[in-house]
Parts: sequence; structure tokens; C-alpha cells
Amino acid sequence: MEEKEVKKIKLVPAVCTQCGAALEVDPSQEAAVCKFCNTPFIVEKAINNYTVQHANIEHADNVTIDLKGSVNSVLDFAGKQLEKSREASRERRRLEHEESKVMMATMWKWMGIMMVAMMIIWAIMTIFNLW
Repeated sequence: MEEKEVKKIKLVPAVCTQCGAALEVDPSQEAAVCKFCNTPFIVEKAINNYTVQHANIEHADNVTIDLKGSVNSVLDFAGKQLEKSREASRERRRLEHEESKVMMATMWKWMGIMMVAMMIIWAIMTIFNLW
């Protein structure tokens, strides 16, 4: 009877690219599935995620971190949201102004009708000497 050769797989630490769970994966495989969120992922990316998250910086004289792109995108987003808010406020004020103009025109119309009615009543009372 032939003895089957048992292949031992050395698992390496990794981080799920979807949920961030700590995993151990077979580095010889191209893809795997997270046991926590069932998301398929590329093994190399999951290993790289672990390496980046657990990196130790021994010595750094010059470190340059370019946040300009990220900061600009956040500021652009905030600016667009602020502009939308301002535009909505301008539109609301414009509508309120239009509504106010209509109400004033209606009020002046009724005041005119009441003045004419009062003058007619005054004329009738004067003609018939009803004072």
C-alpha cells in the first residue's frame, strides 16, 4: 500500500478587502472567500492589506504624505454641498418674495374696492341727506 503524501500548507495572515476581518490564507492561491462576510477577494491584496496595517517603521528621516488630493476632494464635496444649500436658500427666498408680491397686490386690490365702496356709500348718504 502506497502512503499518500500529505502537503502542508503554510497559511499567512491577511485582512479581508471588504469587511477588514483578520484572516489566514494560502499564499499559493489566487483568490479566496472571507469566512466572515462571504466576499471573494484576491489573496495577494488581502496579504498586502495585512502587511500595510501591521507595518513597522524602524527609521524615517523624510516622510512625505500627499494629502492634497484627498483634502481637495473633501473640500470640493463640501463646497458643492454648501453651494447646493445656498442655491436652495436663494430659491426659497425668491419664492417667498413672489408670494409676498402676490399677497400685497391682492391686499391693495381689496383696499381699492373698499375705498370705492366707501365713496359710493358716502355719495349716496350725501345725496339723500342721510347724515
